Amino acid sequence: MRFSRRTGLPGALSPELEGELDGTPWMYPWELTPGRVPELLNFHLPEVHRTRAEMIEAPVRQALADAGPGATAVDLACSEGWFSHRLLDWGAERVVGIDVRELNIRRAELVREHFGIESERLELRQGDVLRLDPEELGSFDVVLLLGLVYHLEDPIGGVRVARALTGGLCVIESQLTRQTEPIRHGWGVPDVITEQEASFAGFVEPDVERNPIASSGKLMSLVPNRAALEQMALVAGFEQVDFLQAQPGQDPQYVTGDRAILTARP
Repeated sequence: MRFSRRTGLPGALSPELEGELDGTPWMYPWELTPGRVPELLNFHLPEVHRTRAEMIEAPVRQALADAGPGATAVDLACSEGWFSHRLLDWGAERVVGIDVRELNIRRAELVREHFGIESERLELRQGDVLRLDPEELGSFDVVLLLGLVYHLEDPIGGVRVARALTGGLCVIESQLTRQTEPIRHGWGVPDVITEQEASFAGFVEPDVERNPIASSGKLMSLVPNRAALEQMALVAGFEQVDFLQAQPGQDPQYVTGDRAILTARP
């Protein structure tokens, strides 16, 4: 899979983009000019990105086609904007990409300029997903929430924001725990035990210095199991929730269930 937006690549980098390639490793292996790819934060990332794209392209294309001319999309936690570019390729007329890190938005803007995409078609904003104002942003035909909920102390809050922005289709992707057995716990009365299918693992995120493009500082992220991911979408107000099925040859995490992608509709 090519990680450029077009078959014909620009022949040169701006000095600003050139400078970014010498700094912190990147999230996406953009082919910016022939043979020129940034150093990556993690060698396995291209496989994750490829699988995400392969799994979500068909339902996203369909949702954008159903919306008709002028279809819109928002890419929450957009990082450097690679999936924002895919949304344009798949049929969106206008895309908004939002990320909490100034570094990511700066790079996304440079890449947007590098590939000659108008800011009216791809708007980029720095912002915390949990602090977004859905009334100000409006409703979108497609909402992407990829790789974020398991980095949040309030994952259900993030899904609620996504629901408030969703006019058609929301795609939610997350790392999952392997917890399949119910969690047993007390509930206010001695010797009364209840069981819950949904559960979370607490993960203390590394500081920004150790992971500057995928961490917003020391916080306790809550990593859901499969049942919790589904229940979050339903509690947030989505009516139709379906898990996408990974295929042999795609990233093993999705095949074994360590990661999952679901589609959710109001």
